[in-house]
Amino acid sequence: MWQAGDDGPAVGPQVIFGFDSNGFCTMSTGAGLEDLGLRPGELVGRNLLELYRNAPDARDSVLRALAGERFSTESEFDGRRLWVYYEPTLDAEGNVTGVVGVATDVTEQRRIEAEARDARARASLLADLSAVLTQTVPDLPELLRVAVRSATEAVAHLGGIWLRTHEPDRLELAALWSVREDDLAAIAQLAAENVGGTPAFEVSSSDDLTASQLFDLVTEDLAGVPGADLLRGGLDEFGVRWVLRVPLRARGLLLGVMDLGRRPSLGGFDANDTSLVCDIAERCALALDNAVLLADQRDAREELMKFQALADASDDFIVIADDEGHLTYVNPALYDAGVQIESGEVWTVVTAHAGEPAATRMREALERVGRWSGDVAATFVGRELVVHAELFRLSHPETGQSLGTAGIAQDVTEVRATEAALRSANADLKRFKALVEASPDFIAIAGLDGKVQYVNPQGRAMIGMDPDVDVATTVIADYLTPEGLETSMNVEQPAVIANGHWEGESTLRSLDGPPIPVAIASFLMRDMETGEPFALATVQRDITERLQAEAALRDLADQREALLTRLVDAQDAERARIAADVHDDPVQALAVVDLRLGSLVRRLREHAPELLDIVEPLRVSVTDATARLRALLFDLEPPDLQHGLTAALHRAADEIFSGSDTEWSIAADREPDVPDSTRAVAYRIVKEALTNAQKHARADHVRVTVDDEAGGLSVSVEDDGTGLGPGPVESLPGHRGLLSMQDRATVAGGRCSIENRREGGTVVKLWLPGCPLGVGRALQAPG
Repeated sequence: MWQAGDDGPAVGPQVIFGFDSNGFCTMSTGAGLEDLGLRPGELVGRNLLELYRNAPDARDSVLRALAGERFSTESEFDGRRLWVYYEPTLDAEGNVTGVVGVATDVTEQRRIEAEARDARARASLLADLSAVLTQTVPDLPELLRVAVRSATEAVAHLGGIWLRTHEPDRLELAALWSVREDDLAAIAQLAAENVGGTPAFEVSSSDDLTASQLFDLVTEDLAGVPGADLLRGGLDEFGVRWVLRVPLRARGLLLGVMDLGRRPSLGGFDANDTSLVCDIAERCALALDNAVLLADQRDAREELMKFQALADASDDFIVIADDEGHLTYVNPALYDAGVQIESGEVWTVVTAHAGEPAATRMREALERVGRWSGDVAATFVGRELVVHAELFRLSHPETGQSLGTAGIAQDVTEVRATEAALRSANADLKRFKALVEASPDFIAIAGLDGKVQYVNPQGRAMIGMDPDVDVATTVIADYLTPEGLETSMNVEQPAVIANGHWEGESTLRSLDGPPIPVAIASFLMRDMETGEPFALATVQRDITERLQAEAALRDLADQREALLTRLVDAQDAERARIAADVHDDPVQALAVVDLRLGSLVRRLREHAPELLDIVEPLRVSVTDATARLRALLFDLEPPDLQHGLTAALHRAADEIFSGSDTEWSIAADREPDVPDSTRAVAYRIVKEALTNAQKHARADHVRVTVDDEAGGLSVSVEDDGTGLGPGPVESLPGHRGLLSMQDRATVAGGRCSIENRREGGTVVKLWLPGCPLGVGRALQAPG
């Protein structure tokens, strides 16, 4: 019943009113009357059509409601914004007896919504502008263009940015923008005619431009205003009346100003406009300041690059940090050594790799005498090195200004590196042992002579072996069933000797229960230095539950295959019965009617030709109906799958596209061997897709591909027709057929997708398992 406007559901004081079928008010009550200057019941007895004779929209709403229309509308009334809902009341015969209405005062709500929209738009503009300015900092003209364009298009008609030159108090025009292209053309013409060069003006002191200023070029005296002549030119040439000037300041310095001009059509600038432009100017000033700083540093960087090239090629470890300790350069040798420099702070890095005491000694020496040198033990990625390090202060050769700290270090010991590697190996061994001890699998190691050397705790528990048993007294055969021993001797051990590893399934002997089916991964253990094998390791996982699940799954697959076969047979039998009924009764009856109507047409042509216009369309309708019934017989005909799905699809496509200009092809080099029930499901789905391509898509080309994929049957039908169009499948022509295609695939344990092709048209992708609910790989549909 309640309709919401574009700005959200109506919320506010309400007035409930009513009027009879002649438009006379019968009820007027509610908290919203006071805001409208009315009292409860004051309008009762008044004719609303007369009351609203000077308000066409309101009068039309009353007439619409009296005409029986139920609707809602939003309009202005006495300076308030009202959302009004009209509900006609009807008598037993459906005649309008009156109207009940609810008027909600949404004035305050719409004001708050408008403020929220403005705030979101402002935040979005500033965020987008900040991102663009950050990206374009190196390109000064682009930076200025983006800033002045954003500000102008947000609040003004014409905008410009003036930047300081090498003369401290001179500002030159650096960027212009207008919302009208003809303004930009006129500006370019004025610039070409300006014999004095780039437009500029003088400021008495940059300290004067610390806040925004607003000028009315028509009413204000601009005497003493910097660039007053240029401002008056904006009034004369472009009709600008109001100008908002905002300074561009960064680090306490004036970089320039931004001028924005408005014509009378927009009125003067308000506080919100000024606030937004100030935010834009602040972001522009920061980006501009960064660009200037980058330009000043470019020359110094060229010299630095020469040093960096030498440092990059050095095998020594070289770093440079600023006075605050932030790393500004790290040479590749440190990265290659795996130094952790993510923090970006030199003393954090030194502490992380050399320890807090060493870092403290170095800092104290640098603060005291400006340099430190010595040996220090450092750890890089699990390796401990002894390095000789030199740390010293950097200063500008001309001014003596501090430039930070530099450090150079050399690896002076191979012994420490070897020790660190051994410690790392020991740690890895402990982790490996902890992993094996905690593993739920049976893990064992045996010598090449077959004597067992190790069985993990869970492996002992799995076969019922006491934890205190000395496994060194056992051999591999003690853990295997007769079948498992045969597999080990004839398959597993030869494969491990030949390839170094083997994976498969077998059975493990249990000391207190039935044999345990296991998945096995066995491999040779080799000496890390010589590569010679010294032991055989095996990891065996209990797969009892998996085998039980697979057996249950196979049973389920067999049941579902039988059910699907019965379902397909039942469907085909029902189709055959319907086809027989249609053929024996409606088709024959219509054929007789068609013949008699033909005879009647011939007689009328001779004796009463004026009746042909009546009888001939009737005969054509009967003929068409007969043809459609014969086509239905084709649809109901059970598929002949004796020669495979491909042959059946050829016959179906030849029938469907007979008499049309559609070109079709079927590619089926790899039709898989699947049950007839699966082929029957695929045939029905593909036949429906071909019918849709001919009937709804009006395709010129149709291609069918039959393939073997993921252990099942894959079929795709692609056409270049009109495509599915927007909206859900339920809203499309022939949607019941589309849904039935997907339902058929789901019932058969597969899936069917119907999508628009990127190059136009539609593609139907069908996948059905080798059996309706396969086991193993066939259980998962591709993609």
